[in-house]
Amino acid sequence: MLYYVYLSGEHRELPLLELKAVMDAEKVEYRLVAQLDQVVIVDSAESLDTLLGRTVLSKYAGILLGVSEVAEGVQGIKRVLRDSNVCVYGGYDHVNFRRVKQYGTQISYEEVLSAVNEFSGSLCRGGSKRLDIIISEGCVVIGLRTYERDLTPYKMREPAERPFYAPGTMTPYIARVFVNLSRASVREKHVVLDSFCGAGSFLLEACCMGLRYVGVEIDPRLAEGAAKNLAHYGCIPEVVSGDSCYIPLDRVDAIATDPPYGRMSKPVGTELTNLMKCFLSESYRVLRKGGYLVFAQRIDMPLEEIIADAGFTVIERVPNWVHGSLTRDIFVVRK
Repeated sequence: MLYYVYLSGEHRELPLLELKAVMDAEKVEYRLVAQLDQVVIVDSAESLDTLLGRTVLSKYAGILLGVSEVAEGVQGIKRVLRDSNVCVYGGYDHVNFRRVKQYGTQISYEEVLSAVNEFSGSLCRGGSKRLDIIISEGCVVIGLRTYERDLTPYKMREPAERPFYAPGTMTPYIARVFVNLSRASVREKHVVLDSFCGAGSFLLEACCMGLRYVGVEIDPRLAEGAAKNLAHYGCIPEVVSGDSCYIPLDRVDAIATDPPYGRMSKPVGTELTNLMKCFLSESYRVLRKGGYLVFAQRIDMPLEEIIADAGFTVIERVPNWVHGSLTRDIFVVRK
């Protein structure tokens, strides 16, 4: 079955990386058929809806009805609509027309609406789904929406909404991306570790996804605050006081964490480079073979050699602008 996914435009690389990481985590067999600006087409024997519920950077998705070239104009859209099997999938209730950036400006909304109305009878109007018509990079992607992102739960977990607040706390949106990039599997009941858990952002997202989790925090005040935040949202407060250089655990399946970087968060009792060396070495010890570690650090830190010395292989390195002059690289490394 072919599916289309409309990705968030908030970051150039992270939306697709997150989507692929979730499919990899749950061992879904898939093939990336096409990759357009903010739109991807995926071939999968398994429905993507449940998996997409884990992601935060996939805005909506559905069953692909067809693709036409922008050069074909509205006639290409008519061809896809004429040949589609919308009734088989429950029909549609209304049309959503989306133009990514300035692609395909020669096709107007009025022309698209006219084309849909021409086939409204055979398209089973009055059904239960949205008919998506998306223009991106020379293509018109047409499909029936089956999944749509709901940001309401994330807003309820914003740092300011929690009983315990700490400066520099990561938002639930980006925390969710980190946990997803770690490829922790819900189906396999993986345990994900946050070894700098702070106020518990990563642990909250792991809990809400149905993962098992544990947090390590060197500051007793933060460890107590993280436990309070977890309990507030109905999550088991699995937080222990400890040092990321001496993790009091034997084995975890995935690690997603946010080490200090010397501005809003500062290392305790050691220099930052030394902290990263011992943190990476200890992470390698407790992480299962084939497991992933995801973390962020300042772009001016020479980490490649430290990562390699610890035994890890870099899978992805993605720049992530935070604010002002602060840009941090997100590292995805594998044992």
